[in-house]
Amino acid sequence: MKHFSEIKRIHRKKHKKEPGSDWEFLLYYNQIIRYTRGRYLMPYCTACGAEYKQGAKFCGECGAGTEDNNAPAAARRPAADRVSGTSTETELWQGKPAGISDRLKGLIGLNTTRYTITTQRIMVKSGLIGKDVEEIELLRVNDFSVTQSIPDRILGIGTLTILSDDASSPQLPFRKIRKVQAVKDVLRQAVRNEKVANNISYREQI
Repeated sequence: MKHFSEIKRIHRKKHKKEPGSDWEFLLYYNQIIRYTRGRYLMPYCTACGAEYKQGAKFCGECGAGTEDNNAPAAARRPAADRVSGTSTETELWQGKPAGISDRLKGLIGLNTTRYTITTQRIMVKSGLIGKDVEEIELLRVNDFSVTQSIPDRILGIGTLTILSDDASSPQLPFRKIRKVQAVKDVLRQAVRNEKVANNISYREQI
């Protein structure tokens, strides 16, 4: 390959000698390629030993969390340098219940429920004085469904129910929201992006 001469030059400069066997040279070449692609000393899962992408929250092989791994410090990069498609949380959609009763409540400021989808999680905030907040990480979302009654279709609203493996909120409904199918598509794409960014297999049937 055309880059071999440059790699050999780097090897001579670093080790003050020519690469020995072909195997030694190939190992060194592989290290150079991994380094130039930002993959040098990738972190590994302490549960199964598999390598995972920088910034991943879960191992793509066994699903174990990577936050508390005891991998050598040299195998990690600072958080600011980690590569993640969703390192900065961004709001993708926000809405409120829009049923007839909800619209009447809105006229006097009592429609306090707010639904939010970001690039990392789903949130439901409710309450006039005290605020109750429920949230699910997108990585934990398993499936979702849309239900619409005939009156809902006339009003252009529907209920989006999110199913997850979150023990505290296995089902999280967005009740009576506008353009429910469009919101479902936003959520579907957000879940896909977050799982791909964290090296987790994505179920196409979602």
